[in-house]
Amino acid sequence: MKKIISVLLAVTMAFCVSLPAFAMSIDEGVDKLRTLWARDNGPLVNGHDIDYSYYSPVANGASADKKYPLVIIMAGALEGLIEGFELTANALASWTADEFQSKFNNGAAFLLIGRAPEEDEFYWDSSVITPAFKGAIDDFISKNPNVDTGRIYCIGWCLGGNGSLNLSTMYPDFFAASMIMCPSRGITAGEAEILKDKPVWIMGCKRDTYVSYPFVILKSWENLRRASNDPSKIRLTVYDKAPGVTLADTFPFINNHDVWTNVAYDMHSGNPEYEGEKTVDGNGNEIISPEVISWLNSFTLDNSADTSGKLPSRLYKFLVETVKNDFRVVLIKLILRFLDTFGYIDLY
Repeated sequence: MKKIISVLLAVTMAFCVSLPAFAMSIDEGVDKLRTLWARDNGPLVNGHDIDYSYYSPVANGASADKKYPLVIIMAGALEGLIEGFELTANALASWTADEFQSKFNNGAAFLLIGRAPEEDEFYWDSSVITPAFKGAIDDFISKNPNVDTGRIYCIGWCLGGNGSLNLSTMYPDFFAASMIMCPSRGITAGEAEILKDKPVWIMGCKRDTYVSYPFVILKSWENLRRASNDPSKIRLTVYDKAPGVTLADTFPFINNHDVWTNVAYDMHSGNPEYEGEKTVDGNGNEIISPEVISWLNSFTLDNSADTSGKLPSRLYKFLVETVKNDFRVVLIKLILRFLDTFGYIDLY
């Protein structure tokens, strides 16, 4: 199984796989934190259901008399390959640690990492599964009355960055703040208009060899700044250099792509590969020593905001979701069949 996963990483890396070398060497402390998590499954919505890993502070000793924020997390491609892999393939379980939990309102937070149903050839960049994930989130909240519905936050990276964007624009009155990291597509002017009253934080790297800095990151930022009614609530973080993504834990493939592992340690990972970090708000003011959790936690849902979400256009869904996804799936199958034929892997 490990060999097959390594091959899958190698053949699909060009489509935004999120397992960088640094994330693959996560310390044992995060492994222990993962044992505090559980798994559940959302209801069937439009023919899809989404399973997920989650952390409940109440189940782990927090007071049942208080309300706590909920952070929704969406990862990159292939982290939905196997049930539970969405939790073990990245370092976001680090937010389970007391030092990070204590930064949230009332000293704790619920964490939920969704798994894209990749076995059915759906990834987080597909808006088709967005209503099903929203259904899973709603179901989770109904089962956990200690969730503070005024403090629900959405974060995602790579294809999960697209997913975070989809969720935030389709349900803008549901999330108090959103974070979109190295998305494989930009925020359109129409989407920025939907988000005009919302806190949004974008992240990217100037040298990312997968995500275009000028055409995706900067264009998204320009659209957000132009539409925002309160530029002080939006942020942009840019790195001159960031960790890359590797093939089979060994060979570098996508350079300067991983900005999310630093977020897993609240912007203080200590990884020397992060260079030239700069964060500004929509007014151009530089934020010194930014921290993600405190930023998220500073916002509550503004129910007075006059915003309404919308589904992506048919043309967008056809070009960006259907065509691109079908190409990705066909390419994966062709390369796996080639490798199987020549004995590099055994698909049985």
